Amino acid sequence: MRSRRRTFEVYSLSAIDLFASAMGAFIVISIILMPDYQKEVRSQGDLEYLEELAGKTEALLQETEEGSRDLLEEMLAAQTRHQRLQAEHEIVSSELETLEAEQQARLDQPPPPPPSPVVTPDEEGSNQVTFRFLGLKTDKKRILFLVDMNRFLASHEDLVTRTVVRAMESLQTGYRFAILGFQQQDAGPRFFRWPADGSLVDMNPRSRAAAKAFLGGLQGRFQGSAPLLSAFEQAFQSPADAIVLISDGLPNPAFNAGLSPSRLIRSITVSNTRGKEIHAVTIGEYFKYRGTVEFMESLARANAGGFLALAE
Repeated sequence: MRSRRRTFEVYSLSAIDLFASAMGAFIVISIILMPDYQKEVRSQGDLEYLEELAGKTEALLQETEEGSRDLLEEMLAAQTRHQRLQAEHEIVSSELETLEAEQQARLDQPPPPPPSPVVTPDEEGSNQVTFRFLGLKTDKKRILFLVDMNRFLASHEDLVTRTVVRAMESLQTGYRFAILGFQQQDAGPRFFRWPADGSLVDMNPRSRAAAKAFLGGLQGRFQGSAPLLSAFEQAFQSPADAIVLISDGLPNPAFNAGLSPSRLIRSITVSNTRGKEIHAVTIGEYFKYRGTVEFMESLARANAGGFLALAE
């Protein structure tokens, strides 16, 4: 009798059914979880993109801040250059105005020649004129010599010194006097006083010698321009009753509050609240500059003073 052959299966139907069920469950779960997985992947990608964008933004902001600092520094440097150029422009403009005034004066007719030199001091104590100098006369005994020391008078330093010395020699015992030199520097008006405290000193041989020595020390120091407005502000504070201005008479508006010669005369006259006499002595080649003579003569006439023109 033959025996029955047996067949062995690796996987039974039950196992296959189990595997199929498991695979189906995995597929179902994968399908359910797929949206969340995709969302997480997209979120991760968005986060990386945002981080990258934030880095670029921060770098851009840093570059913008550095650019702003550089731009600010360039603006400050440009402003400094503008201020320097503006200051240079004002200086050049003032010099051009002076040269134009000189050129216009050369085109005008020359003024009459100066009066003949006369030095005749009268007897002290009389009620008449007590001081005469080359035609200038006054009965005041307290006198301030206001000396213009601008650079255009540098070639006439000796004439300026001789004029002041001759005027001092006309003063007798009983007079009091002082000297105030002035000029315009880059830093502002500069003054040279004798005596240094701005007071008046009695006229005597000793004071006359000291004043001459002071005038000698002014040689070689004529420079800048002529701030007449500032000079008269100082002169009006002096105890002197008469002021003798010695100048070339070409006021530069740039250093006199922008005032024209006629307005400058009015301003000085209005400031002369104590009624001090102002005598004007024009120094140099005055015959070339009619405007010079008109300014100095008008200034003296408006302040009860006399006018005189002196050339080399």
